[in-house]
Amino acid sequence: MARHETHSEPIVSATEGRILDAARELFFREGFSAVSTDRLSKEAGVSKTSIYKYFGDMAGVFAAVVTREGDAYQLGFGELPATKAAFWRDLVNFGERLLTLLNQGFCIQLDRMLHEEARKQPELVRRFYDLAYGRAHVELAGLIAHGQARGFVRKPQSADDLADNLLSMWEGLCVVRSRLGLSERPFADPAAWSKQCVKALFERDFKEG
Repeated sequence: MARHETHSEPIVSATEGRILDAARELFFREGFSAVSTDRLSKEAGVSKTSIYKYFGDMAGVFAAVVTREGDAYQLGFGELPATKAAFWRDLVNFGERLLTLLNQGFCIQLDRMLHEEARKQPELVRRFYDLAYGRAHVELAGLIAHGQARGFVRKPQSADDLADNLLSMWEGLCVVRSRLGLSERPFADPAAWSKQCVKALFERDFKEG
């Protein structure tokens, strides 16, 4: 069976870690554009020279924070399922893990910050998309393609399109309400919502395991 591989990130120094931790808190609280090297160096307890040495400039710091946060969205599921029941169970579990992640406070803060910075830092926001939502889309499409190849999924759309449809259903307006501060967290019951969306999209193919 195929196995999804994960790639470990290079170990950062203690100084780099302090800079990234401090930057993360400042960015989440105040937004990227409001944070200067002076402010970050004071918050992290390091010299501005250290920031320039490790990250080049504030855009480099933001890129490093985005890269590290994006790693949380790696939702790989190990071995691809051999049976129909295992496939549908893995698909629902994938959604549950994603929605549980999106319920975390740091994800809600990150989502709000990136929407505020999208016009000012489009390339960095694109990088986060590729590392986070883009990565989740690739993993989900791979699982669905496996289901199609094994005959578990009979819908004619491509695996990419079905993954796009399912991700859209999973997030729905729940994330929008949370982004606008209308709800404390997006999903009251990630497991139930994930299963409901999978069942609605795949209809007669879906088999509860």
